Amino acid sequence: MKTTAKIIFYLSIVIFVLSLNSVLFAQDTQGVQPPDGKSDQATKVTEPDSKPEIVEKKDNKIYISANLGYAMAQNTDTTISTSIGTSSGAIEYKSGFAGAAAVGFGFDYGRAEAEISYQRNAIDTISVSGGKNESWGDIRNLALLFNGYLELFKIENVVTPYLTAGMGVAMVEISGLNAKSGNTYTFGESHKDTVFAYQFGAGVGYTVSEKLTIDLKYRYFQTSDLTFGNTVASYGSHNFYLGVRYTF
Repeated sequence: MKTTAKIIFYLSIVIFVLSLNSVLFAQDTQGVQPPDGKSDQATKVTEPDSKPEIVEKKDNKIYISANLGYAMAQNTDTTISTSIGTSSGAIEYKSGFAGAAAVGFGFDYGRAEAEISYQRNAIDTISVSGGKNESWGDIRNLALLFNGYLELFKIENVVTPYLTAGMGVAMVEISGLNAKSGNTYTFGESHKDTVFAYQFGAGVGYTVSEKLTIDLKYRYFQTSDLTFGNTVASYGSHNFYLGVRYTF
């Protein structure tokens, strides 16, 4: 694993653990009343005679989430280095799928979470020095990211738009990389690299009940350059997710 990826990986874990500890401490101290019981009487006197809101304030509440999505991997630009020089190329992908699971906590105006995600796209064509060849195989990534969400307002206390961004590490593997140009030839069985990764996007949450929320969101996922043997490649993807979030 590269040095930068290691630093981000361990930093994300430390931040999440510290944040989780602070949330648990806040929950332990929540709702403590003075011993004289006067606060109970004051609460009864000042309690408004109105129906409760659909959703309780979610400050410092832990949640879990699961998402499935449609993944549109961008064309990968490649630079191949050999003893006689370098050549450029590209790999085009078919649409694929993505999935993610996360654990996090909510606070005023936002959320923070640790997420593990998986994505797979089949390879469509490979281009080298301007020549495009039919190809097959796939590219997969397994990522661990620390995400933040900004929730500034709610619509009718049910619909919550939000912005999101995150960073972490991703292990990207390209396998079965074969191309056909007249006769079949092989670039290699499998190549793997672990790199820094980040993502950003926007979405909307729909409150079903006090504990259950439906999420619809878009994310752009990107990694630093991948190194596969003598080939350097870019990697990014436009992903659309539908998911559920359960708050404890």
